[in-house]
Amino acid sequence: MNKILKPILFLFCAATIVACEKDRVLPIDNTEIGERPFVDYEIVAKDDPFTFEFKNKSTNFKAMEWRFGDDSLSREVSPTHLFLKDGKYEVVLTAISETGATAKKLVVVKIDAEKVAKVVALPNGTANTVKFRIATTAQVKSAKWDFGDGTTSTELEPAKAYADGKLFTAKVVLTTINGSQATVSKLVSSNGTLEEVTTQFIKNAGPKFAASERVGGRWGVVADWRVNQAVRQREGGMGGWDEWEGNSMSMEKWGGEPDIVNGKIEQTSLVELPVGKYFYVLQFHDFQVKDKLYNVISKANNLPDVNNVETDANVLGFLKLSGNGPLNSTTPFEIKEVRKVTFGFAATFQQSDQNFKLTSIKLYRQDK
Repeated sequence: MNKILKPILFLFCAATIVACEKDRVLPIDNTEIGERPFVDYEIVAKDDPFTFEFKNKSTNFKAMEWRFGDDSLSREVSPTHLFLKDGKYEVVLTAISETGATAKKLVVVKIDAEKVAKVVALPNGTANTVKFRIATTAQVKSAKWDFGDGTTSTELEPAKAYADGKLFTAKVVLTTINGSQATVSKLVSSNGTLEEVTTQFIKNAGPKFAASERVGGRWGVVADWRVNQAVRQREGGMGGWDEWEGNSMSMEKWGGEPDIVNGKIEQTSLVELPVGKYFYVLQFHDFQVKDKLYNVISKANNLPDVNNVETDANVLGFLKLSGNGPLNSTTPFEIKEVRKVTFGFAATFQQSDQNFKLTSIKLYRQDK
């Protein structure tokens, strides 16, 4: 395909970031006699986000040696350099004086793929189908898409049908007319790309959940979440937190331990959620459920009792978990008016040998 993708200004004008991370003059380990050069340079980003001009500001030098961190070398005084991939590059300038004395300076150049090209997917008017769009200042020659569901495309801005209610990681490799490549990945559903908003609304979402109380070497109470007495049936009144397998949120009835009847771990959002579509994603280390365990999102200030989850009018979304999997689950829900919501678990474990260990929580909002 020979079509060149021009900048899409109404969406986004991408800019490559020059990350001068800890610019520093490097120590010299030689012992030449004579005055060392003064070494300095300025980096100027060009219109192409992979191309930079390196303006030499050194003095007292006879020769220059530039190493760009990509196995390339230049001895020009002020070269212009094209990088072929996004990433971080340590650029080192060595200035050499008439006597052979040297001085060096290192600057890190970061080419961020997310700033080279902004990729979005938005509904295109057909059910469960989105249109991918790319906004960039680079002149893109070709695109290679992996939609995350086993299908691919080489169209620059393809339309794609996705299964409803599921999340996929779409990846595109963009190649410019100069041969440089940027790889951009986006989480996407059948309604478009997603933005992670976990920390805006939920505290202590893992990984490595924090505990507010501890007894002994293993058990505790998970911090920032409300844990009712039914869950706090471990030694010392602990429950909701387990040091085993990486500081997880947990419930457990094992062997002859007390039953958990209508146990709840819940948290009301820190602030109100804006109107929109959301996806609540849980990653478990393991679970084994024989009785009842629900992941619940409710518009009330508290979760319903475990026996009412499936019929409660305040429930915005729920997922009944059973058996031993899957260890990654997604619960979609929609906010139709700005409001706080309550997230958490409701469970009854009466048969022996039941538990769950939750590794992390992610909350995503659908791009508008």
